[in-house]
Amino acid sequence: PARRMTLKRVFGEIFETLSNRSFIALFIAAMVGAVASGVSSGMSLYFFTYFWGFTESQTSLIFIGTFVAAVIGLTLAPYVSRKIGKKRGAMIVGLIAFGGAPLPILLRLLDLLPPNDTQFIFWFVTITNVIDVGLIICFQILFASMLADLVEASELKTGRRSEGVFTSAETFIKKSVQGFGVMAATMVLTLAEFPTGATVDEVSADTLWRMGAYYVPLVLALWLTMIAVISTYRIDRDTHEANLRQLQEQE
Repeated sequence: PARRMTLKRVFGEIFETLSNRSFIALFIAAMVGAVASGVSSGMSLYFFTYFWGFTESQTSLIFIGTFVAAVIGLTLAPYVSRKIGKKRGAMIVGLIAFGGAPLPILLRLLDLLPPNDTQFIFWFVTITNVIDVGLIICFQILFASMLADLVEASELKTGRRSEGVFTSAETFIKKSVQGFGVMAATMVLTLAEFPTGATVDEVSADTLWRMGAYYVPLVLALWLTMIAVISTYRIDRDTHEANLRQLQEQE
């Protein structure tokens, strides 16, 4: 029905919609995840170029592997959702994906990998990156689906469907906060005393070790915090189906 909308009413409805506890969990998780994503994306080329010593062609091949990763994520997400549920699936897949993301760097720091000029290193990093990105895509699909399930829960409480409000809020916080991750990446480089404008040969082994040693615990702490926050999300399959039945009865 037609309503008279005022600025106060608009913001009141937004606040009422976003006060959902499960949304707050996803909101905070998205915020922490955006910072972690900013750190990871800001540091990726430094690791590919300096830490692993890959050429431009090798780095391009690694990024092309993202297309394979997308197939993995798209195939895995519905299977995980059906078998163990969205929340549990997102937490398990997230732990594997985000815990495994810095694993090659950690193994190098512990001196458990062969030298960078061996073919094994390129294929090891490429394959682990494809698998890891595939799992991250699967996680992102499950996360988005968890956000979508809030719509019916909110509708029961407020009488309004608010897909746009939920999606806009989550997208806004990601875009707003991701820059802090890039700033954190520059702090890692500063603490590692990474030289400005250096070629691969001009960066010392000690600098590269410090870069990895600062990066790994930082990004792991952020990802694990995100997973911990997601654990407070309350809607499972039974709850969502009950919400759908109640809405159908009301109609």
